[in-house]
Amino acid sequence: MIKWIKQPFVFAACAVVCGCCSSKTPYDYRDNWLIREDPVRPFVVPADLIYVSNELYTSAAAHSRLLAHAGDEVGGGRFDGIARVFAPLIANPDDLESAIDWYFKYHHEKGRCMIFIGEGEGGAMLKAYETENKDDLVAEGLVASFYREIPAGGFVTDDMVLEIKHAIAKARYKSIWGRDMPEEMLNE
Repeated sequence: MIKWIKQPFVFAACAVVCGCCSSKTPYDYRDNWLIREDPVRPFVVPADLIYVSNELYTSAAAHSRLLAHAGDEVGGGRFDGIARVFAPLIANPDDLESAIDWYFKYHHEKGRCMIFIGEGEGGAMLKAYETENKDDLVAEGLVASFYREIPAGGFVTDDMVLEIKHAIAKARYKSIWGRDMPEEMLNE
């Protein structure tokens, strides 16, 4: 028997340091999100939007720049009444997967409409994640995704927001009526 296991305080300290007893992930903490609208009740808005910024998190100095960019693109009430916004701070594909896993664990209900928006380097990672998990994501409720390789100026436009509204309306219509929504209904 290993001697330190006989010392309960040493075992507890080791468990805390290595994280054995903790089920928390970095995304449990708001500091690891540019935008996290989980306080908005899901019944208030029909969808969730996962946004990945054009730039990866490389240092604390980049945080304010990333926060401002995410705010310009998907913040400031742009999606009020349409979607809750979840914009994780990511540095690599593992971070992205961890953030999406956190979202699925705590905020997603199967069939709830989801939208992916990604720009630049972060968008390439989100697109790769979507491609790898396409069937599962569609089954969970992914209704639209938008990507742009090279960010220049604003990406999220009023036309994109309208397209997102239409995708949500079509998905909700199909879930209620069991058939595709007639296109002319979108113009009413």
